[in-house]
Amino acid sequence: MPLQSPNIPCSKDRRWAQPAQMEPRPEIPSVTALGLGPLGWGLIAVVFVTVLVVFRGALDGGFVYDDFPRIVEAEGRINSIWPPAWMSDGQRPVVRLSLALNHLAGGLDPVGYHAFNLVVHASAAVLVLLVVREGGRRLADRGIVADSSRRRLIVAAAVALIWALHPVQTSTTTYVIQRAESLAGFFSLLAVYGLLRGDRVNRLATGTIVVVSVVLALGSKPSAVVLPAMLLVVDWAVVTGSLRDTLRRRGRLHLAAWACLLLLFATGAVASLWRSEGIAGVGFTRAGSTPFEYAASQLSAAAVYARIVFDASAMSIDHGPEALQPGWTRPVGVAIIVTLLGLAIGGLTRHRWWWCLPATMLLVMIPTSSIVPLADPLADHRLHFALLPLAIGLVALACFTVDRVPGRATRPVGVVVSILFVGVLVAEAQGVRSRNADYAEPRRLWDEVVERRPDHVRGLVNRASVALRAGRYADAERDLRAAAEIQPGNPVAMMNLAVLDLREGRAEAALRRLDVVGSIGRNDPLFHAARADALRDLGRCEEAVEACAASIRIEPGNVRTRIVMGNALADCGRLAEAAIVFRTAAEQAREPALRASARFNEGNMHFIEQRMEDAIAAYAAALAADASHAGAAQGLEEARRRAR
Repeated sequence: MPLQSPNIPCSKDRRWAQPAQMEPRPEIPSVTALGLGPLGWGLIAVVFVTVLVVFRGALDGGFVYDDFPRIVEAEGRINSIWPPAWMSDGQRPVVRLSLALNHLAGGLDPVGYHAFNLVVHASAAVLVLLVVREGGRRLADRGIVADSSRRRLIVAAAVALIWALHPVQTSTTTYVIQRAESLAGFFSLLAVYGLLRGDRVNRLATGTIVVVSVVLALGSKPSAVVLPAMLLVVDWAVVTGSLRDTLRRRGRLHLAAWACLLLLFATGAVASLWRSEGIAGVGFTRAGSTPFEYAASQLSAAAVYARIVFDASAMSIDHGPEALQPGWTRPVGVAIIVTLLGLAIGGLTRHRWWWCLPATMLLVMIPTSSIVPLADPLADHRLHFALLPLAIGLVALACFTVDRVPGRATRPVGVVVSILFVGVLVAEAQGVRSRNADYAEPRRLWDEVVERRPDHVRGLVNRASVALRAGRYADAERDLRAAAEIQPGNPVAMMNLAVLDLREGRAEAALRRLDVVGSIGRNDPLFHAARADALRDLGRCEEAVEACAASIRIEPGNVRTRIVMGNALADCGRLAEAAIVFRTAAEQAREPALRASARFNEGNMHFIEQRMEDAIAAYAAALAADASHAGAAQGLEEARRRAR
């Protein structure tokens, strides 16, 4: 952005220091090059590669937290691109399409998902560089700054690196499902860039870029509803300096941006997208929070966010409402919000371009941190885009400071500022490396949560989930029992304790726990699947079949539940139906071992019913999936012998 204060007059008479009103430049064909030059392209490469190198540790991580309900356990909803179910299920279609593409390329291998997030973040950093450069050019065109193109490029690269390398960005880059935030940010930046560069391309191209970017940003995350307002603020503050001129020159463009937003509201798409916030913390919600209570909590949240900006150790994968309870947070949060409002209003009334920075920061936080109660009152990833105005402001302030010192001191002060800048980047890179190491070992994420707040129920439950996946059943049971003592009847704790009961052969105890969950778990496929296991162990096969069917209606792609259903049907003597269910499970299974198991069970059903040709085909398919399957080999040999 700009490199010096807009308050510096060109002469002693301030009447001659007013910004020159320049006529719009003639349109240049859209094929015009970006005009970056060797330095510009070199800085773009430096920014892109630096982000990739610093965040490379993200590739070592697996899935964590909400990745499981939204990706792993929802595999049946992301395993195909056509028909485009990702467009109509109200679950952020752009994000769902990206997940479907990842699944098509590599199944549930987390490396591909992390690589996608990393490339999006590095590309967003490049867009930040371009946006800040264009913003500086626009201010120079208005006569507000007199910096060279070279200096604007260097400043833009500095902003991009400070923003992109902040450790809080791991919450959107390393945490897979939070790509919703980074995709929304990417398309928001693209819209702003299209707006700022509108004088260099034809109007149709500008309008297309802006409108399509608004739609894609909203399709990534509903919090992008503020993007049309953000575009208006940037145009007003940076491009024209006047709301009247903004509407006169680009009123139709802004109307189009608002119109596509209104169209999405009218069709119910926005409401549908907002409902997709439902899964937050694996089944937990912030029930009973009124808009007023939530708004009050966000005063404290502002203080916690400010601490995270300057102290990365304050980050957490799950803060919980407990993080908002310390007494210092409310007054500090109020002071921060009042300061931002004061800067925005003061800058606007004094016609300073920088009023857009606090205004944009407030705009970005409004959808998640105002009066609309969300399941999580505090989340690190919400700082993803909000950090950008702060980074721009800090770099602009540093440039202003250097420019204001006496001539002899300019070089020493510049050296000091450069050293501080490098120090900040090194500290940020170290913070990213440390946080990525935590994501690579999810237990560390939850150990951190529980150590800070031993009574954090969600932290205990999710640490237990990590232990269950790792086969540490004793650790899992200890945490689950602790959670149940703090919050009796917690549905997730009860369901996981039921799973442990089933593992130990305590089917009746498992069923009692699940009955406690009752209607709360009726929309959770795990609840019905666990009930099916318990009922089957108790010999209540027909009820087990019904429970499996309920689970599959919610999660059609769960292969393991279909196999359990097939076994329950077999227990009931419904062998032909069981064979069909096993065959369907095999067709859906991506893991060879699971596919082999399903086809082997199908072969057994055919064998019992004396359909040897069908049994031979099923056993052969099982061996094709897993040549080491001894049961399938033995069954195939016996079926062939009897078929003679």
